[in-house]
Amino acid sequence: MIETDIVVIGSGAAGLTAAITARKLGLEALVVEKTALFGGTTAYSGGAPWIPCNHVMKQIGLDDSREAAERYLRGVLGEAYRPDLVGPYLDNAPRMLQFLERNSQVCFKPFPLPDYESSLPGAAKCRSLLTPEFDGRLLGQRLAELRQPLPQLMLFGSMQIEGADIHPMRHALKTWAGFRHTVKVMRRFVLDRLRHGRGTRLVNGNALAARLFHSAIEAGVALWKNTPALELIVENGAVRGVVVQHDGRRVTVKARRGVLLATGGFGANDKMRAKYVPSPEHHYSLQPEGNVGDGIRLGLAAGAVHDPKHAGDCIWTPVSVLRKPDGSIVKYPHIFIDRAMPGCIVVDPQGRRFVNEGASYQTFVNTMHERGLTEVHLIANRDFLRKYGLGLARPSPFSERALVEAGYLIEAATLTELALRIGVEARQLEATVRRFDEGAARGEDPEFGKGADAHSRFRGDQTHAPNPSVAPIGEGPYYAVALHPGDLSTVGGLETNGSAQVLGTDGQPIPGLYASGLDMNSIMRGRYPGGGSSIGPAMTFGYIAARHMAQHTAKAGQHELEATT
Repeated sequence: MIETDIVVIGSGAAGLTAAITARKLGLEALVVEKTALFGGTTAYSGGAPWIPCNHVMKQIGLDDSREAAERYLRGVLGEAYRPDLVGPYLDNAPRMLQFLERNSQVCFKPFPLPDYESSLPGAAKCRSLLTPEFDGRLLGQRLAELRQPLPQLMLFGSMQIEGADIHPMRHALKTWAGFRHTVKVMRRFVLDRLRHGRGTRLVNGNALAARLFHSAIEAGVALWKNTPALELIVENGAVRGVVVQHDGRRVTVKARRGVLLATGGFGANDKMRAKYVPSPEHHYSLQPEGNVGDGIRLGLAAGAVHDPKHAGDCIWTPVSVLRKPDGSIVKYPHIFIDRAMPGCIVVDPQGRRFVNEGASYQTFVNTMHERGLTEVHLIANRDFLRKYGLGLARPSPFSERALVEAGYLIEAATLTELALRIGVEARQLEATVRRFDEGAARGEDPEFGKGADAHSRFRGDQTHAPNPSVAPIGEGPYYAVALHPGDLSTVGGLETNGSAQVLGTDGQPIPGLYASGLDMNSIMRGRYPGGGSSIGPAMTFGYIAARHMAQHTAKAGQHELEATT
């Protein structure tokens, strides 16, 4: 048996934020990770926490207020708004950000992304923050312990690309700035491959996971990999520790201050998905293999509540699927890179558009669910494909032939032929394209307003006028990619209070047990106000949980004083 102050189960943004905070407040912290890799779902993500009233936006002349953020969240959440949870989040999210910037390698840069429901009162820009790139070489040999992004979102096996790279790389052969940027990124990658066997320029969520991992190492957090949590130790109704499998044996770990569940939800658990997720047989998840609901299982055994109303809440995204000859599949999340661009549409099985293609991934798939759609098609022509790409099909100079031959990318010389190949009525598809092109020629989308709202307009091609998100489909040949409902993560975890304490069936906190990240029932209750609406609360409630466990320590008291001055 060993003893420590806090045990964190899981190593994503929630767990590592909590562990770092605990160490800086004077506590011993142990993180146990089930798999061989640290970083969790965060390592796969965009790495952009949604933080209202953040100080970073001031760098580009923007400001925010708690009142505006609260008004906006009331509009987004409606009856699901919980002041007892939203209040602590709004109070602590900016503090968490400043605390990490003062005490760790974690930092952020401004990103003027509009909130996703940009027409609602209180909506703002730059509540979603980006993580600056991180030099993976700083981790030394431990870089091998960090989970890499999904391979299908990288180039050449391990070359990571962030949003700021996309425009210059698309224009590498058209502008001097694009050429210079592309050569710089490529040169770094080639040298990394020669020296380290992989790319070491880490961006997006991988950079955030790396910064947290590096900071946890520097702070002296004990980090155990290949260590699944087996059961919680419950004595007289209170959680006192956890039994884990470590180095091939059962180890009892006593936790003097508490245990935090941050195992990343249940996206990789087929049985739980079948129980909670709509149309599970047609639905694809992109969560890591270890995210099978361990935190929920452990919490339920200790008397926690997993509300069926929100158990199936997820961060949705449309997904395309490549089926390989060996039977395996490659899943590609169409978050925004292609469908928000000018010159494409998405049609349902009747050949009709049904949504603003540039809408948030949450809105897009929610609309699919409302319509009962399990397969739709993203359509564009060859000019679009070569300029922007379509899912796994990269833009020029990459070739699309292998994906056409594999059946992932459907190619046709005419709309009539394309309609036949994707199984829709030809006259309807032709009418849909004709109607869209008429408005698009004026830079308008009368049916669904693509590019009329701040969010879809921002996601478009800012070099295209008059509407960055709208252009006619144009002449063939044409291409289509089938899109299915999918998710980036589940968010329907255990019920907690505003201190991240897990609640029992009587509505009271279970002493010694906390949850954050995807093991905590999201304060957003299945809604999605802006990019990073899971990472922001995950980090914030990890921070809140650590502070709650550190109450009455000298360092915690000093931090409280600093936070209020």
